[in-house]
Amino acid sequence: MKTLAAIGATVILWLALTRSAFAHGPEMMLGSTAPGSGALSLSFDFTETIPVSPLTTVGSLVFYYSQFPGIEWVQMDDSSIPLYALAVGTPFSMQIVSIDPDASVQIGSKTLSAAGQSAFVANTTNVAGDHFHPQWQLVLPVGTTGTRSISFKITTTSHAYTASPVYTLVFTNAADDTPTPTATLTQTVAATETPTFAATATPLSTETPTPADTATATPTATATPTATPSPPSQLGDANCDQRVSAADIPTEVDLLGHSAPLPCGADLNDDATVDELDLSLLIERLFTQ
Repeated sequence: MKTLAAIGATVILWLALTRSAFAHGPEMMLGSTAPGSGALSLSFDFTETIPVSPLTTVGSLVFYYSQFPGIEWVQMDDSSIPLYALAVGTPFSMQIVSIDPDASVQIGSKTLSAAGQSAFVANTTNVAGDHFHPQWQLVLPVGTTGTRSISFKITTTSHAYTASPVYTLVFTNAADDTPTPTATLTQTVAATETPTFAATATPLSTETPTPADTATATPTATATPTATPSPPSQLGDANCDQRVSAADIPTEVDLLGHSAPLPCGADLNDDATVDELDLSLLIERLFTQ
């Protein structure tokens, strides 16, 4: 099993690579099958197998991740497809029809991993190039290569349009090797032993006066343990969905460089800033708890 330092190094190396690699990529173009009406429709080569890149390896699992393909809504009609621009402000969502057990997709703060689950994506705008990137995720055992599928449809609450057909994206990790950490980056996680949070130490010290004065110590001992466990239970919950999961990783990445006030448990080391150390601590908490 990799050390915590190696995990942190891998995360930081991945950030350096993907911030430039994810600057451009294929998009699924969203429109409708008729002007101002019809079914929602995506234009994309769904025969293409989408590669995912390894983020980190912990124990026997490798976490893979891709921001592509994204969803971009068209601004001009193309009758040759046909694909017509949606009315500005049209809300649309993604609904999972079927999904392999090792796969998931994050839409904003919501992670979809089972058939029937759905999440709001965006409202269309009239700004050319506006788009949204779901976070496509695979978690596979070390040494496992192959493909995983996610089938979905695009839905809307607009009365002008109907839901799209079912589309299937196939993802593969076959072209990628298990990530190898860079030794020179291990110093960034040297402080990872610090956040033990001393949460359990506080109740121990407050309970010692109990034998001396029962009446006075009772309210003090009751208040301290009640308040202390709450913050650690939220540490790592960057997307504020009341749990710590792989879905928090993309949100933590988006928050890098941000300072207080910070959402929920994004600031794992309580230094009022989200940086690579917080991301490393999230990976540790996620995979080693």
